[in-house]
Amino acid sequence: IYGFRGADPRFFSEFPQDFPGARVVRLRRNYRSERNIVTLSSQVLARSASAERAVPVLEDARNRVTLHEAPSDKAEAEFVVQSLEQTLGGHSFFSIDSGRSAEVHGQDLSFADFAVLYRTETQAAALVEALQRSGMPFRQRSHDPLLAHPGVAALMDALAGAPGGSGTVLEQLDAACCNDDSSPAAIHEARELLKPAARACGHDLERFLSETSLGTQVDAWDPRADRISLLTLHAAKGLEFPVVFIVGCEDGVLPLTWGNAGPEDLAEERRLFYVGVTRAKAKLYLCRARTRLWRGKVREMPASPFLADVEERLLERSRSRPAAARNRARDSQLDLFP
Repeated sequence: IYGFRGADPRFFSEFPQDFPGARVVRLRRNYRSERNIVTLSSQVLARSASAERAVPVLEDARNRVTLHEAPSDKAEAEFVVQSLEQTLGGHSFFSIDSGRSAEVHGQDLSFADFAVLYRTETQAAALVEALQRSGMPFRQRSHDPLLAHPGVAALMDALAGAPGGSGTVLEQLDAACCNDDSSPAAIHEARELLKPAARACGHDLERFLSETSLGTQVDAWDPRADRISLLTLHAAKGLEFPVVFIVGCEDGVLPLTWGNAGPEDLAEERRLFYVGVTRAKAKLYLCRARTRLWRGKVREMPASPFLADVEERLLERSRSRPAAARNRARDSQLDLFP
């Protein structure tokens, strides 16, 4: 999935020719995901050039994959938040009183068990806004370099000029944060990004500076943090969560295309979608919006062609009601004071 970094699936397909007689060990059992998720992922990948796709799995099929259609990207984000609250059983008095937590699935889950995945970083804005209104804790990670974050660059400059023997890296990081008030929000975000690495490096500042200069934001992902994860699909590789939402399942977004995409580009996008699907262990939501603010204007968005490859028996379809319909439903309620 990292074609932009020189990765090529031919490295795998040509391996037997490059190393004749090499022993092949086939990994045929999936220990992570439920059967419906693995079956869906196999169907999605079947159209690509990848071989040896489907494997038997150990988990039963308890949940169908939810395919949700929302009228807009903001409604899509609200559906994600509502589903989170329903699954968690309500994390606030508002969610309980409003009925948003009415459906409790009986699962012992915490915030860290949820991930929301998207193709591009621009899709995160509506999700961040909806989650901030809900009060649920979250963290946002991408595959961008750590040094691309303005707060990280400022702290790195401060730490590089720090005198030796100034305590642990974490203590030096905290001191640098206190001494830099140029952009408090950026510095706070940078500290949260760098804290896990600073803690792991102990007193070795040189190691910390080296790892930070080469690292990406997802390298700072801490599995101990009890927060909902917002991740790009590239950043999600290698991770797993009991519940996963993939938003933006629309043609032009996933697969991400510019003009006429070639077969190789679409095949890589298909593999990337496969990576997102297989991050889910127990429950998977595939979400799409009929309209989205995309590349500067609100556009009508057709469904992703990847969804057409999935058998209906694996799916549980749902749809958000338009705001006007919800308002009419509220208007029909009896007033307390006529």
